[in-house]
Parts: sequence; C-alpha cells; structure tokens
Amino acid sequence: MGRRVRLARESKELSQRFVARSLADRLGQAFAQQQMHRVETGARELTARELVHLADVLGVDVDVLLAPGGDAGLFFDVQAADREVLACRGSLIDEAERLGRAEEHLSEALDRYAEADPEMDLSAQRERARQARANAAEVVAVLRGELA
Repeated sequence: MGRRVRLARESKELSQRFVARSLADRLGQAFAQQQMHRVETGARELTARELVHLADVLGVDVDVLLAPGGDAGLFFDVQAADREVLACRGSLIDEAERLGRAEEHLSEALDRYAEADPEMDLSAQRERARQARANAAEVVAVLRGELA
C-alpha cells in the first residue's frame, strides 16, 4: 500500500510534508513528514481513520490505495503522463501565440520600413511573415480544438 500512497501523492505533485500537514489537520493530531515517509516505505501501517483521511487528502478512493497488485500504479502513471501532455500543449499554445505576435511585429516593422524607403522590395519578408502568422494561428486552433 505504501507504493500506491506514494504514487497517488506524486501524481498530484504533493510533497510528503504537505500531505502530512493536511492529514494532521483532518485528524486533529500530529502527523509528521517522517511518518508519511514511513507509510510510503511500508514501515508504518495506517489506522482505518488515517487511511480514510489520507485518501481524501490525496483525492482518491480508499479502494485505490488498498487495490492489490500494480493496477493503481499504472493508473497513477497514466494520470501523470496525461498532466504532462496537457502542460506541453499549454506551452505550445503559448509559444504559437508568441510566434504570431512576433510575426505581427515583423509585419508592422516591414510596413514602417517600406514607408521610409519605397524603393525597397520587401515582398519576400512580407510573405514569410504572413505565412508564419497563418501557421501560428493554425497550430493554436488545432491545439485548442484538441483541448476542448
């Protein structure tokens, strides 16, 4: 059970100290980070009351912590990987939007340059900026569609 407790805690990105303090608050008695470590290593067993409150702190059902075998570990691995994918998508959206703003800035700079020197042919730079803006907008639309 200690491994499943650790996996549940890590899947929520919670520290042992945070879980121990939250558990202590719910129990109305001391529960130190060292005790949490001992639970996770199997050196300390939990009372039924502690188990119920711990499951609540971790946001899982008690049966997930008590599940035999490695199924719970696999479930937590999937949860962690899913969170990582969502975080990466969010970063991609942010970067694509930043690219779009940078290309818009480039277009504005090209416009100012063209006004200052009407003889200069900036068509290649304008096309590159237009295409980059379109690509950035497409990436953002696809990623947002997948997240919806």
